[in-house]
Amino acid sequence: MISAKRALLFFCMVSLFGCATQYRAYDGPQLSPDKVAIIKGAENFLPGTTTLGVVSIDGKSLSPYKTNVEILPGRHIIGVHYYFHAAGGLTARGDVVLDALPGKTYELQSKSEGKVVTFSIVEALDKK
Repeated sequence: MISAKRALLFFCMVSLFGCATQYRAYDGPQLSPDKVAIIKGAENFLPGTTTLGVVSIDGKSLSPYKTNVEILPGRHIIGVHYYFHAAGGLTARGDVVLDALPGKTYELQSKSEGKVVTFSIVEALDKK
């Protein structure tokens, strides 16, 4: 049986590595943050939590899904994957349309009612 200390260490490592990577969904050199938009999902592993990830940008598949994605400004169709971590789990996929502005960060959101899941994307609030 895994000790609580080992489980906590594993969880912290997974969380750090998952948050440290940001996928660039455009070709060419990396652009400065004021020239791209960022989409943030949610990566969770604990029972009763939800994971939201980007599975496609404008029909181009991202495998495995990403939770932090840089995109160019403009209109994009974002494919979203939802997973509720519970016995049996609940998964869903859908699309949201985003008119991305440079220098902005957007957050994926979901709402579930029974077995129906809806998705939205909103501009993240500045945390100053």
